[in-house]
Amino acid sequence: MSHKSRRSAIVLSIIAFVILSLCLVLFLPAEEEVSAEDIQRRLDSLGEEPGDRVSMRERAYELGAAIFDDPTQCDRFADEVTELYFASRDMDFLLVYNTGGFGGGVMAGDPEWPGVLEGTKDRLAAMGYQSMIVEHQRGKGGFIDFFREVEEIKRDYRGKAPELAAKVAFLTKYNPGLKVILTGRCFGAVISNEVVKLAPENTQLYTIQAGRPFWYTDPGGERTLLIKDNGVMPDILDARGVVDFLWTLAKANFGRLPSTSPPEEGSFQAIKLYLKAPGHSYAWKHPGIRSLITAFVEQHFGDKGQESLI
Repeated sequence: MSHKSRRSAIVLSIIAFVILSLCLVLFLPAEEEVSAEDIQRRLDSLGEEPGDRVSMRERAYELGAAIFDDPTQCDRFADEVTELYFASRDMDFLLVYNTGGFGGGVMAGDPEWPGVLEGTKDRLAAMGYQSMIVEHQRGKGGFIDFFREVEEIKRDYRGKAPELAAKVAFLTKYNPGLKVILTGRCFGAVISNEVVKLAPENTQLYTIQAGRPFWYTDPGGERTLLIKDNGVMPDILDARGVVDFLWTLAKANFGRLPSTSPPEEGSFQAIKLYLKAPGHSYAWKHPGIRSLITAFVEQHFGDKGQESLI
């Protein structure tokens, strides 16, 4: 087998692995879902006024118990929410990073989307607001978490979205001056949107979503910014269907090996390797990103001290 043939075989094997994973999870049993009503009912049972760190952690633990059966998970949730609440008390905005891909990536290893958050933070600062950027980690990487994430993709994150929705509900309940902007690209955009669907009446919650997969067609609400491409070239994920998507992906990767760093033209990450994905690239330098987000924050918030248009 020639070197070129070996490279093509490796690429096709990875693509086949991803497709097989998507097929296998169709037969996995779904876990019991946590509804918006479950979260709200538990939230309403907590005290109305903020308390000290001990009491706030106790309330966060109680809220976590509505989502997790495992006390260890409830402890983790309570620690994270309590820390975040006290860190964000003097903030106007909380900008939340949701990784793309299959949930194992971290903000420190992402060369693009953190810059979008920094650009958004700078724009809000120019308008007089204080913001902080936080990361929501929904997976640890590796094969086990990969398959769990694929199951969640099948279910539109109905298993993982309630945790982030509960965090947002807690923070906005006890800090009515705080606005939360969930952000993400690809599957990070999908989970952000599913969180918003769990809290449609929360007027403190906004979302910026980029590069959602073609099969996910929820239109989003009035406090959502949907970005379909970077303003330079069309996103492969905005394909006209499965066949068009797979054909474009195969053409883009024919004759090349998966890389350990993302191609500049756009990429998908599976485990720790990148496939070339034309147009699936979203950075603050792209005109279709910077201009749309700037217009979004100016329209919804205006300069600090002035009335918002919405």
